[in-house]
Amino acid sequence: MGVTFLVVAGIYFAAILAISAWSALRTKTEEDFIAAGRTIGPLVGGAVLTATQISAGTFVGTVGRHYLAGVSWWYVWFGVWAGWLVSAFWVAPKLRRFGALTVPDYVSARFGSRAAGALAGALIVVSYTIYLVAQYQAAGEIALTVFGIEPLTAMILLMASVVIYTLPGGVRGSSYIEFLQTLIMVAALLAAVPVLLHYTGGPGPAVRFLESLDPRLTGWYYGPKELLAFGISFGFSIAAAPYELTRFYSMRDERTVRRAIYVAIGFQVVIGLSVLAIGMLTRVLFPNLSSVDLASSVMAFEVLPSIVGALLLVAMLSAIMSTVNSILLVVGAGVAHDLYGKFLQPSASQGHLVLVNRISMVILALIPVYFALQKYGDVQAIVVEQAKFIASFFFVPVVIGLNWRRGTAAGAIAAMLGGFLACGIWEFTGQRSFASHGIDAVEVGVAVSLLLFVAVSRFTRPVPAEQLAVFFGPPESRS
Repeated sequence: MGVTFLVVAGIYFAAILAISAWSALRTKTEEDFIAAGRTIGPLVGGAVLTATQISAGTFVGTVGRHYLAGVSWWYVWFGVWAGWLVSAFWVAPKLRRFGALTVPDYVSARFGSRAAGALAGALIVVSYTIYLVAQYQAAGEIALTVFGIEPLTAMILLMASVVIYTLPGGVRGSSYIEFLQTLIMVAALLAAVPVLLHYTGGPGPAVRFLESLDPRLTGWYYGPKELLAFGISFGFSIAAAPYELTRFYSMRDERTVRRAIYVAIGFQVVIGLSVLAIGMLTRVLFPNLSSVDLASSVMAFEVLPSIVGALLLVAMLSAIMSTVNSILLVVGAGVAHDLYGKFLQPSASQGHLVLVNRISMVILALIPVYFALQKYGDVQAIVVEQAKFIASFFFVPVVIGLNWRRGTAAGAIAAMLGGFLACGIWEFTGQRSFASHGIDAVEVGVAVSLLLFVAVSRFTRPVPAEQLAVFFGPPESRS
C-alpha cells in the first residue's frame, strides 16, 4: 500500500500542479481569481459543486455515521437534494444574472446596504472557520491511522498543499482540479463497494450480521424528528451556502448554473449510495472500532487491494482538499473583497486585491489547526454544527430575499444576527432544557431569522424599486 499510494498520490499531485500552473497564466484580475472569468461550463460546474459538497463530512464523517447508525442516516441526503433544487429554481439563476463576485456583494446590492454586506462577510468567515476544523481533523485521523503521521504534521501538509494549488489560479484552477477530484472520488467508491461485498459474503450475510449486532442498523437508529432536523440543517444550508453560491458566479450563464446543479445531484446520488454501502459493510468486517471516524481509513488500508485502497485514500484527501480550497476562496474573498476592498482600501488596484486575497487565505488557513487538535467532536458532528449556523443566518436573507421584494436592509441585518444568535443560544443552552420537545437549534434559528426579517422589513423603508430590477425585473413588469 505504501509504495502504491505514493505512486498514485504522485500522479495526482503532478496533475494538480500542472492545472494550477496553467490557470495561473490566465489569472490577471480579481474577477479571474474569484470567478474564473465566467467561463465554467455545466459538466465542470456540476463536478465543482459536487467536490465542494463532498468533503471530510462525507468520506470520513458520513461513512462513520453509517458505520455507527446504519441505513437511517442515508435519508439525510433528501434534505441535501431538496436544498439543491431550491437553489436551482429560486436562488442560482437570479444570483448568476446579477453577476457579482461574492455573496456579500449580492447582500449589499439586494438590500442597498454596505453594512449588511459586511456583516454577511464577517459571519461567513466565522462559520467557515468551524467547517475548516472538521476538514483538518479528518486529515489528522487518516494520517495517524494509515501512516502513523502525527495529526499536526498532517494538518500542516494539508494546508500547505491546498494553499499551493489555490493561490496561483484561484477559482479557475480549483474548478478544473475539482473536476478531476470528483472523477477520482466516484471511481474509488465504485471500485471499493464490490470488494467489500466479496469479503462480507454478499448483501444477505452482511444484512443478517448487522441485524444480529443491532437491529437498528437496518432500521431506524435515528428517529424521524432527528432525521428531519439533520435534513433541514443540510437543506437550508445548501440552498444558501456561500461556498456553493460563489461558484455560480464563475459559470457562463443562468442555464449553465441550473444544468450544473442537476449534474451535481447525479454525482451525489452515486456517491451517497456508495458511502452507505461502505459504512455498513465496514461495520461487518470491523464491528468494534474505537472511533467511527476511523472506519473509512481502516477499511482502505486493511481490506482493499493496494491500488483500490490507494485510490480511495487519494479520493478522501481530494474531498478534504477540494472543500478546504472552496472555503479558503470564500473566506479569503470575504476579507479581501468584502471588507478590505470596500471599507479599508476602496481604491486598491486589481493586483493589490489579488495579493490581499492570497495573504488572507494563508492566515485563515492557519487558524483552525489549534481547534482541530482539540477534537471537540466527531467530524460529522462538527459539519452538522456548521450547517446549522449557515442555515440560521443565511437562508432567509438569500432565499427569501431573492423572492420577496419587500425585504429591507434592516430586516436582513436583523435576520442574520437574530438567526445566528438564536441558533447558538438554543444549541448550547436551550436545547438541553427543551430536548423533550424535539426542537432543533436550526429550526429555532431559521424561524427567528424569518420572523425578524418579515417584521423588521414591514416597519422600515423599502429598497428603491430601480435597485431591485436586476433581481425582480423593472417595476412596470409587476402584475
